[in-house]
Amino acid sequence: MAKIIVSGATGLLGRALFTHLTPTHQVTGLGFSRAQAPIVKVDLFDKEAISTLFATHQPDFFIHSAAERNPDKFDNDPEQSIQFNCAVTEHIAKCCEQFNCKLIFISTDYVFDGCNPPYAEDAEVNPLNLYGQSKARSEALLQAHYPSAAIIRIPVLYGEVGYLGESAVTVIAEQLQNGVTHFDNECQRFPTDTADIANALAGAITTLGSELEGIYHLSAQERLTKLDMAKAMAPLLDLDANTLSPAPVAAANNAATRPLNCALKDTRLALHGIEINNDFAKRIAEVLTPHLSQ
Repeated sequence: MAKIIVSGATGLLGRALFTHLTPTHQVTGLGFSRAQAPIVKVDLFDKEAISTLFATHQPDFFIHSAAERNPDKFDNDPEQSIQFNCAVTEHIAKCCEQFNCKLIFISTDYVFDGCNPPYAEDAEVNPLNLYGQSKARSEALLQAHYPSAAIIRIPVLYGEVGYLGESAVTVIAEQLQNGVTHFDNECQRFPTDTADIANALAGAITTLGSELEGIYHLSAQERLTKLDMAKAMAPLLDLDANTLSPAPVAAANNAATRPLNCALKDTRLALHGIEINNDFAKRIAEVLTPHLSQ
């Protein structure tokens, strides 16, 4: 049983990590605005509080899943977002080094420009928006100064949500409910269930332990546009998928630039039998059903 701290434990991925790791490990979840027991409330900008947490809990692993993940919010408040994604990560990395703790940093497929998929772990990064740039900056910092850290790149996520608008995938169902019929059909995505990410990381911790370091890719394999996802969800809302159509390209001109296809090629964890292969239509039905019955 390892001692693990999970930051962002009230968020979409952090909740899944906390839930899946707690039965077999001693897990401390961190949150802030939504933190309620057993989640520990802590401000990640408070360096002294973070250092005290390390001294108190003496963790074996720190999974840093807390981040500002909405690319559009970066354009609205870039300084705060970059500080949260970069400066906080650097202090946590320093604490991990001081307390001999393995850092597992959650990154993103948005470190790539989407022009030459699929991307292996050693592919050159070239982010198109501030969110991707912030993650690429943190990756470079860790590789240069904290090479024992593990960097886990993941794609767009969905999973158990408190409300449909909580993830960039389930919000599509909310849009369908509100009568939206046009969706982007250009950007290729690989939506992945947070439960699958959590199970994969649990397996990686058990299998590799302290040898878990460097860059890894974790992603589902189905390539879907938002229109594809909407068509998969439509029958669950008693809607005709044939009434949905591609949105005009100009409809997204006020949003942060998104890469067209950031398919992640897993060339490392797959060697240990750790892969994600699940049917999107089936899994999204499981996620949406509790909300559609309300």
